[in-house]
Amino acid sequence: MHTILGDEMSIYIQLLLASFFWGSNVIVMKLLLKEIPFLLLASMRVFFSFVFIAIYMKFKKFDFHYEHKKKALFIGVLAIYLNFFFTFLGMNEVKGIDNAFMNALSPMLTFLFSVLLLRQRGSLKEYIALFLTVFAFLLSIRFRIFSIKLGFWYLFLGMILYMLANVMIQKWHLHNSLTLTLYELLFGFLFLAIHCLWKGQFQYQALLKIPLFHWILFLIISGIGFAFIQVTYMQSIEKIGAFQTSFFLSLNPIVTYVESLIFLNEKFDWLHFIGFIILAIAIYLMKNHKEKGTTLSHNNE
Repeated sequence: MHTILGDEMSIYIQLLLASFFWGSNVIVMKLLLKEIPFLLLASMRVFFSFVFIAIYMKFKKFDFHYEHKKKALFIGVLAIYLNFFFTFLGMNEVKGIDNAFMNALSPMLTFLFSVLLLRQRGSLKEYIALFLTVFAFLLSIRFRIFSIKLGFWYLFLGMILYMLANVMIQKWHLHNSLTLTLYELLFGFLFLAIHCLWKGQFQYQALLKIPLFHWILFLIISGIGFAFIQVTYMQSIEKIGAFQTSFFLSLNPIVTYVESLIFLNEKFDWLHFIGFIILAIAIYLMKNHKEKGTTLSHNNE
């Protein structure tokens, strides 16, 4: 990421690191949800990410002015406030690995929004990769699509809103990703904080009971890490498009699964393991396809 890590790091390496942060964040959130109300936890996560970006921009003397504040407000409501609200609702009801595996559907949702809003058409390899990611998700839930928990639908709705926001960023040609991320986080935090106060979830006593190690994990993975994720994905959308960026979200379950076995004592599942292999193949197809210069064609007129 040019604004944070420098030009020497390719966008693909940045996306891999972002996937590590995102996948690890599921574990950290699952641990902290046992101690903190979900709206308070969501508000804290966004607040610290906002602070880290603001400090970085101040240190590097970036201009805080942004001419597209209304669009940043729209993106912040979708990608931060509503996405976090439904995601944290769902996270309370499903296992860590199942939470992350929902991201396997992100390319499908992004593709649908791209067709509707950007008039895009996919290539054969992109359709194959799309089919593989959906199949991997269905495999992870053993094809019981009509009997999955309510938490899955909350997660699904949160992901729909996040993917829609990403496509709108591409449709509106929003640049200057660091400043956009700053205002997106600011607006999202304000809505989350108001909701938290309204629901009576601002319980500062609970914060005093959090172990120091969990605080350190939270600040690194959920604070700095989430700020890195947001800027990386926005820059990636600008460089390779929302559709191909969405495929790297499918890497998150791999990170989460390994850490779930270690930190959450969840059981090994062969179907999940096979799903990971399928996801890796889909991501390889997309990356290889991009390198050959035959990505999605679109018409924004």
